[in-house]
Amino acid sequence: MSLVIDSSMTLAWYFEDEKTDASLVILDRVVTEGAVVPSLWRLEGVSRLQTAVRRKRITVADRNASLEELSALAISIDLQTDHHAWAATRVLSDRYGLTPYGAA
Repeated sequence: MSLVIDSSMTLAWYFEDEKTDASLVILDRVVTEGAVVPSLWRLEGVSRLQTAVRRKRITVADRNASLEELSALAISIDLQTDHHAWAATRVLSDRYGLTPYGAA
């Protein structure tokens, strides 16, 4: 089974107040096994990092370093995210009480 993660998980690795032991275990798995992410992952990630820069939570250099590190990981983009949005993703969202982004 492939490990599926979203931008909230990946960005938790870069913010001390969001980092947890569990998120670091997932990071270790991504490093060794790779992961699959929804097609919006890059946009969500850079958007959240850009917001952190605007709020002076991180520097531009921190943002750029984070993006470089993320791009080096064995992460595959699920090109079917959009195709499943109104069907399987919606069903998962309803079943597990997730946002559609989380279900994707």
